[in-house]
Amino acid sequence: LLLDTLGELEAGGPIVKPRPQFFTFETLRHSITQPQSKFWDRVVDLHSLIVGWYEDRNLYHKIGYLVATRHSFLEMVNLARDKTKSEFDSALDELIRADLSLTASEVGDLSYSHESGRAKCVDLLLLMNVEATRKMQDSTERYSFQRYAAGAWSLEHIHAQSAEQLNRAEQWEAWLKAHQAALLTLPDRSQAHEELSKEIDAALPALDAGTFRALEEKVVKLFAGDQDDLDDDSIHSISNLALLAVCDNSALSNAVFEVKRQEVLRRDRAGSYIPVATRNAFLKYYTKAQDQQLHFWSLQDRSDYLDAIVEIVAPYLSEEGADS
Repeated sequence: LLLDTLGELEAGGPIVKPRPQFFTFETLRHSITQPQSKFWDRVVDLHSLIVGWYEDRNLYHKIGYLVATRHSFLEMVNLARDKTKSEFDSALDELIRADLSLTASEVGDLSYSHESGRAKCVDLLLLMNVEATRKMQDSTERYSFQRYAAGAWSLEHIHAQSAEQLNRAEQWEAWLKAHQAALLTLPDRSQAHEELSKEIDAALPALDAGTFRALEEKVVKLFAGDQDDLDDDSIHSISNLALLAVCDNSALSNAVFEVKRQEVLRRDRAGSYIPVATRNAFLKYYTKAQDQQLHFWSLQDRSDYLDAIVEIVAPYLSEEGADS
């Protein structure tokens, strides 16, 4: 990283990857053949700069977020040039704010259903997770940008209203079994839950589309809480989205909140990296105590979650009415 960055500085800008063969060596050859102490001083200075950024929790998280969202490491080096530490920190804040380009009211309007807003949702939820980690007092935990860069991440509906995207018998079976297991673990399950579980057992040996859709409607209704009248815009809004590693199980991607909550807990126990704000959402960390009900993602949960998003990223939001 040190030599590559020095090479880009020498070349006057970032080099589009894949780099030409021997790019760094050829770019730095002239500098290396000059008085070696001068070149070595540049290496030491850059090394000290990077180590200082890493050891500072604020700079580590802000720079990490910017590099994870389209900025190059070289930009960060150039941004820091001739600035004090506090000036550099302020410049990072301003760059994040300019990139995000959102007011508090616009956060609530973000939706998965609009392609233009989808990337903004990813950036916002990544920032929420990074900031939630950065602000942990008396903690040495850091957001793992290495895990983020190494994996595939997606916007996940916290509560999926339907399983319309499932169109194969094995997908229907997996969806029903996952939701049946969740039904039977509810502490306040009723006779209706038991009867629906028996219906699922009876249908599984000869499952067809019509039977699945009928059972799906019953399952979703039991898990819907006060959300059964939500429209598509509400389902796809930022208040019902979280950042999770891509799951290759389409049945889980189309699952209701309780099934996903159990899957998040399973992944967490297995050592998977669950971003802190995503984990908090599924554990109802942001829901006010008097409104707690663990197994359903209610309208109140959504409202409190949206408030938490705005509060956590507030330092990077534009003023209402300000030109973006």
